[in-house]
Amino acid sequence: MDLKSIIQGRLDYGSEKSFVQMLKMYQHRIDNFYKGDIFLKEDAFDATTFTINIPRLITMGVERSWTNVITLLEYLAQYAISGSISAWLVQDGKILQYVVIEPKGDKAVVQNFIKGQKLSSQAGKEKEALKALTQVIDQHDSHAQAYERRGYVNYALGKMSEALYDFSKCISYDASIPSAYYCRAKVYINTKNYEAAIADLDLTTQKAIALQPIYWKARLLKGQCHLLKQEYAEAAREFKLFTSRTFGKDDSNFGERKQAYYDLAQSLTALKEVNKALEALETAQKITGQGDKSLQENIVALQRQLKEKARQPASAK
Repeated sequence: MDLKSIIQGRLDYGSEKSFVQMLKMYQHRIDNFYKGDIFLKEDAFDATTFTINIPRLITMGVERSWTNVITLLEYLAQYAISGSISAWLVQDGKILQYVVIEPKGDKAVVQNFIKGQKLSSQAGKEKEALKALTQVIDQHDSHAQAYERRGYVNYALGKMSEALYDFSKCISYDASIPSAYYCRAKVYINTKNYEAAIADLDLTTQKAIALQPIYWKARLLKGQCHLLKQEYAEAAREFKLFTSRTFGKDDSNFGERKQAYYDLAQSLTALKEVNKALEALETAQKITGQGDKSLQENIVALQRQLKEKARQPASAK
């Protein structure tokens, strides 16, 4: 049975020597091992920037072809010094396999990034993470992922101007990274620049695929931006899309459903769609174990307000 494979990302080899070495090994493997699985077009190899670029490649094939492609890309990644390629094997809208391919060699810039990446996710290690990631950038200025991670750390530390700089630098070197747009949008929201945030959240959904949690995080956050701007029809559209999606318990969006239904109800209330707003609130009420006490209180208060309004005579509304 044919399966759908989705592959996108970028690998940076940093120098002509490494790039040429990778090309030789690629051609050798294609000629001798993967004659039936040639999937990269010539323009994927950029000799001016020493990179492999796969904006988004969607193919149909058998699992053997998928395995060959992943094996080949993992082999080629050992010559790179930065970058990341994501790959999904999908059947009937369900992910059968998900793989992230990144450089894992013994080059200093690779090892320093791995160190900085790990530190960036550890509370209390922010200063060490900044030091390690800055070292990576000093070694290889166009390391998009290092800028993205450093931006994440700066954002966590409340350094908004530094975070904005880092996310923008990341995008300038690799425009395909959804998290860079999403995180830059959060910086814009912090500074109340909702128009810029919405634009970046649109780009997040363009660069991501609907199988990724960040795609739906961006839709929810975009709806909340529209809500803050009192653009209720646009907000309702995003919340309807989000709440119509089924999230597994292991999906980070699963815990946002109660908030999303409340936000939908707020939008519908502003649009004077009272019955639909009440339906959204009733659904929110049924979702337990999500949100804090204040969210539950807000849901109850809006529900009471709408029910009281519905009982009023038409002349009083």
